[in-house]
Amino acid sequence: MFVTSNFSSDIVVFMIIFISGSVNAGKSTTSKLIADKLGAEWLDVDEVAHALPNFDLNKDIPRAINLAIEKMNKLTKNNKTVVANYVLRQEDYEQLRSGLKYSEQYYFTLAPRLEIARSDRGRGLNDWEFERIKHHYDTGIARPKFGEIIDTSEMTIEQAADEIIGRVQRLRGKV
Repeated sequence: MFVTSNFSSDIVVFMIIFISGSVNAGKSTTSKLIADKLGAEWLDVDEVAHALPNFDLNKDIPRAINLAIEKMNKLTKNNKTVVANYVLRQEDYEQLRSGLKYSEQYYFTLAPRLEIARSDRGRGLNDWEFERIKHHYDTGIARPKFGEIIDTSEMTIEQAADEIIGRVQRLRGKV
């Protein structure tokens, strides 16, 4: 076990914290910060997906999820906590739940209000990303039936990370 520097409760290794949400919801930045705070491994599934030769968003997501599952299973088997991020659909969540072993799994969706998600939050959005955010909100990615949903409209990245860590601790009964 190890203790985070900012929290007094123990966080056990073998855990996966998965951060989902639309484009521009803050998944990568928040998950990286959580990983840093917990001394955990960070996995950006977008990087895994784009490493696939000729990645096609319409057909290769299951392949990318499978590769991410392999990486996370290897890390948790070696007593590592993993914080990962990706835009999760229901079928992706089910694929993860059935494929991940050796660990507790916690799923959080960052869901700022649509107008916040579509605003310039420091990364700049191209036209495809701007429209993709609307698609994600219209298809329920910002309000999935799994995990916990966090409206981060009025939160800093630091506040969102601390909120997620606190929720994990509460779910584990550590506070």
